[in-house]
Amino acid sequence: MDDEKKKVWIIGANGGLGFALTQYMLSQGHQVTAMSRHPSSKLQQLQQDYPGQIAAVVCDISQQDSEAFSAVSSIFIQYGCPDWTINASGLLHKQNTNHEPQKMPEKRLSQITPTFLADNIKANTYTSIAIAQYLDTLYKRDTPFRFLCLSAMVGSISDNRSGGWYSYRMSKAALNMFVKTLSIEWQRRFPQACIAAIHPGTTDTSLSVPFQQNIKDGKLYTPQLSAERIYRVLSAMTSEDSGHFFHWDGSKLDW
Repeated sequence: MDDEKKKVWIIGANGGLGFALTQYMLSQGHQVTAMSRHPSSKLQQLQQDYPGQIAAVVCDISQQDSEAFSAVSSIFIQYGCPDWTINASGLLHKQNTNHEPQKMPEKRLSQITPTFLADNIKANTYTSIAIAQYLDTLYKRDTPFRFLCLSAMVGSISDNRSGGWYSYRMSKAALNMFVKTLSIEWQRRFPQACIAAIHPGTTDTSLSVPFQQNIKDGKLYTPQLSAERIYRVLSAMTSEDSGHFFHWDGSKLDW
């Protein structure tokens, strides 16, 4: 395992798993750039707890506007480009708000709507594309760096035996295809780089709350445990692992 202190960029750092990853990276002494779409009092507290070790950035990188890029660019200019990037953002369901009704994963074909499908693709697929497009501008050919995208077993086509969850499954399958395709391009452009996807397991966060009653005993993991597991897998990765889909235990999964 690579014990050298790293510069880590975490997108979705105020989510349940993203925040746990941020905390764990800091506890291991790494320098963290924590990005979230909305201000987070939890991240502000971490800045006080780990002075000079974490920079919190509020922006939506999927918008690809100059403000988003300038915010992170100024940090990377000061501290150096990230050695590791983790996209911990994602969408599974939407709660009731003043602007739109609750949306849950579709169980039947008739429940698919263009809006919710597009929302899933943007959150679960396009965000990683936008991150990769930005990373693509940062590095020299022989720079070693790692980009890890949080995927899910339900995005595996070969593992789909129960159906349902159309938009989420399709958006994660699209993410997996993006990871595999980009790994081929980056093998030529950045032969020391590694881009991979990981299934973190069902984690006790707001993402999984509506479905936890159906989870088998011992199969719901704390965010802290999932963060430690992801850290172990990420730490052990090499350029030879680029383009693979990992289970949280480090084994490789079928696409």
